[in-house]
Amino acid sequence: MKYAVILVAVFFSCAFGIDTVPSLNVTKYLGRWYQVYADPTVMATSERNQVCVTADYSLRKDEKIGVLNRGRLYTPTGKESSITGYAYMTNPDEPGKLTLHLDGVPFLASYWVLKLGPPTFGEKGLYQYSVVTDSKQIMLFVLTRDVEIFKSQYDEEVRSFLKENGFTHFYNKPVATLQDKKCLYGAEKPSPYQTVKEFLRNE
Repeated sequence: MKYAVILVAVFFSCAFGIDTVPSLNVTKYLGRWYQVYADPTVMATSERNQVCVTADYSLRKDEKIGVLNRGRLYTPTGKESSITGYAYMTNPDEPGKLTLHLDGVPFLASYWVLKLGPPTFGEKGLYQYSVVTDSKQIMLFVLTRDVEIFKSQYDEEVRSFLKENGFTHFYNKPVATLQDKKCLYGAEKPSPYQTVKEFLRNE
């Protein structure tokens, strides 16, 4: 029944017309992200039973963004679950609307960046956080560079933004992702398709 409800939401919901970010500096978006919020739809499907979820983004040779999503099953030291893929911009006039391919998934997905934190993290001035959804506003991902910084400086701001922009339904309301000191994180990795030879072999 739970999955039936989710499918109904996916197929019959319409877009809310929410705005995406007007600009996106890809260089400041690359690197390691820690997921601090998802929603019930995500947690019942692509991230079922996962904790300590991370995303590593890197620039590929074809200028697409390489994606490596990982999490631990059930506990912070449980078996690792991962998926690779890539994202790319389809319209330069809408830089916050990306298309996402995940390896093994037979369809493309939308990756819409709704809000970005200030570009003040680390020496490279990376974005502090990112709020991501799909074109239907069914799925929600809130990513941050540093969990403790996010909790102390940006959590209230982001939660208010989500409430004001329709992330209040049973299927897309924010649910905290477990991140703590017990989490066993894998080393940050680039896209698996970094060389021309690998790119030609795998595309």
